[in-house]
Amino acid sequence: MSKSSNTSVLGCLYLVPNTLGEEDRVTQLSRVIPPDALCQMASLKNWIVEDAKTARALLNAVNQITPLSHPLQSMQMNEWRGPQSKNKTGLKPHELLKPLIQGEDVGLMSEAGVPGVADPGAEIINMAHHLGARVKPLVGPSSILLGLMASGLNGQCFSFHGYLPVDVVERSKKIKQLEHRSKQNHETQLWIETPYRNTAMLETCLATLLPQTQLCLAIDLSLETEWIWTAPINEWQKRFTNQSSMNDVLKNRPAIFLMLA
Repeated sequence: MSKSSNTSVLGCLYLVPNTLGEEDRVTQLSRVIPPDALCQMASLKNWIVEDAKTARALLNAVNQITPLSHPLQSMQMNEWRGPQSKNKTGLKPHELLKPLIQGEDVGLMSEAGVPGVADPGAEIINMAHHLGARVKPLVGPSSILLGLMASGLNGQCFSFHGYLPVDVVERSKKIKQLEHRSKQNHETQLWIETPYRNTAMLETCLATLLPQTQLCLAIDLSLETEWIWTAPINEWQKRFTNQSSMNDVLKNRPAIFLMLA
């Protein structure tokens, strides 16, 4: 497939953010997504999404603020969860972008946060570039950047690692490796965890990291229940002495872990 020499006939791929957490979407939208971005979202008919049900829920919320240009029933909505997972349509990136090639705009929607950052979509975006189409990111909440902003840790040099190993031994080993890397490069290390395993992750951090290493947890970012705290490991150990105290803060809540040695 060769890159188009006439980008004017191609549509634009809009990278559409989603809200974070379970709080009412209508309440969140006006707080975390600018009006211009909401208007652009409301104008789109063609969509690539992780989950059609979640996408329709977001667009229903958008409709209560900025009326949709097209009824939900008339929208073309294809699911894409990345190259390693089975998407219902079975379509490849260039096939999903067929409307783009035909001159129509397409929205790539995140399940939570922003597309392509700790979120599927990089392959779709890369294909749009390959075709020669315009790619337009819309402003919205990124838990990774919000957590880094609020942590007080090094925002000039940082590295995001996605999910760490589930196995306790492998997880401890990985955290020690990240601590060594952080100390060597003065680099903030960031990662996420499945919410129901947050307590186990914090327990491993408190048992593994050095007393003076700084740890930040940023929980429920952009929500009314937001909770953010940065402190040395020895202060964390004083505040959270047992699993119950950890569960009270962490259990089943979306969190970003940040560490600087």
